[in-house]
Amino acid sequence: MLRPLTALSERIPKALLPCFLLAVFIFLYLKTFIFPAVPIYQGANAPVFLLEARRMLDGQIIYRDFFELVFPGMPLTYAALFKLFGVKAWIPAALLAVAGTALAWLSVVISRKLVGGALVYLPGALYVTLALGNALDATHHWISILALMAALAVIVEVRSPARLLAAGMLCGVATCFTQSRGALCLVAFSAFLLWERQTKKQDLKWLAQREGGLLAGYLLASLPPVLYFGLKAGFGRFFYCTFAFVTRYYSSFDRNNLGVFMVDVPEMKGILLVPAIAIWLFIHLVAPLIYILLLVRYARKPAGADSRPWDRLMLVNSLGLAFFLAIVSAPNWFKVASASLPALILLAWFLDSPGRFPQVARGLLGLAALGVGLATPLITQFDWHGVLETPVGRVAVLDADRSDKYQWVLERTRPGESILEAGDTDLYFLCGLENPTETAFLTPTDYTRPEQVERAVAALQQGVPMVLWSPWLDLPDNRHRAGDHLGALRASLRDSYRVVKTFRDGDQMWERKVGGRDRKVP
Repeated sequence: MLRPLTALSERIPKALLPCFLLAVFIFLYLKTFIFPAVPIYQGANAPVFLLEARRMLDGQIIYRDFFELVFPGMPLTYAALFKLFGVKAWIPAALLAVAGTALAWLSVVISRKLVGGALVYLPGALYVTLALGNALDATHHWISILALMAALAVIVEVRSPARLLAAGMLCGVATCFTQSRGALCLVAFSAFLLWERQTKKQDLKWLAQREGGLLAGYLLASLPPVLYFGLKAGFGRFFYCTFAFVTRYYSSFDRNNLGVFMVDVPEMKGILLVPAIAIWLFIHLVAPLIYILLLVRYARKPAGADSRPWDRLMLVNSLGLAFFLAIVSAPNWFKVASASLPALILLAWFLDSPGRFPQVARGLLGLAALGVGLATPLITQFDWHGVLETPVGRVAVLDADRSDKYQWVLERTRPGESILEAGDTDLYFLCGLENPTETAFLTPTDYTRPEQVERAVAALQQGVPMVLWSPWLDLPDNRHRAGDHLGALRASLRDSYRVVKTFRDGDQMWERKVGGRDRKVP
């Protein structure tokens, strides 16, 4: 018979936290590296920021010389790491492992203010194994979430002006990586202070000191990069890229709207399909349902004395709602999973109660985290993977089709050479290649602006030797067909290039007919 985990609180040694964090790091290391030290090249969105970091090291100015819609924190971070360690493939993999371990630690710090015993480790264990472990993309999202969870840890127990100043600075840091999430969480903390002032009958001076500290910290951290890159790129250009473009055109791309919610069903095979779908459903259902349940519980709380830590619970809930609002415009699996930590912390609080159902639920969730934590690293290590020698070091690639494509390109290009990878960004960092256009990738929607296509055509006319073209670029979404501006680029491609290789995933490599180097292509 399962016993309540909270009853074990006196038996949990202090050494369990280091052991837990070591286990988390080992799990993430084995998910991001092939033992002993070959980084796994995950692809996805991280290569966009890896490319941008290289461009910044080459002296290019973000927003002015190349397009980006988020604040500059992520490419700046990669540029600093490249400056320190060199342009190496292990950097994004190591960043994921370190950031994930730090998030697990912050989860324990915050959970200890709400629950007791071994239950404090459950949210972090679930988050790392079920969410982060299935969303391994070293982008700005993880760093902004890390900064905001640190802000929550600073003020979850005590909300003095000094602590709120620190929390505001961490919100500002988060804004430098993901502007919408950082700003929304600042608003959430500010709204919580209004609620706390009302419930605790504090005066206006109490509120002004704390709101002022929160805002001052935010401005201290977020304004310098805005001013610097606004001056460098021009404030008009900076505003267009990071605000106007986002509000006007971001949702035009079919991956950036409400239609992506719960459509990316796991594609696992065999016995792995059932647990994969269970994890997928669990993460999607926890948030925002848990936030609504907490508000209902608060509304129904007894009018008399109540020993539950409602101020801490409402603070976590406020942050979680802000996390959800920040991704609601494009709630794909990655964004839902990465934003789920506050919901998992509140779930642990709901389960920290007597009764058969909470006991069983705690046990099952603990077993799920343990099972996934043991099984998936072994699958990663022993399942098929290709190892490539690249300009950024040895890398492992988990998909055979991608591995063959990368190998083909590596054998036929030189580092520093320009190539247009029209529909993605994977090749530039991995193969040491240059992007001749201002955009990381192109789309057949209004997300790719006509002027960007014009400049891409002009770049091809300068003699770009090869273009990797993806089939989906020829299939504009019927809902956004009027936003397909790639016609001139397709015409230039047909006129000046010829297909020399069709890869198994349908991508085609086009070689320039005249003016390029002669190549012997099998």
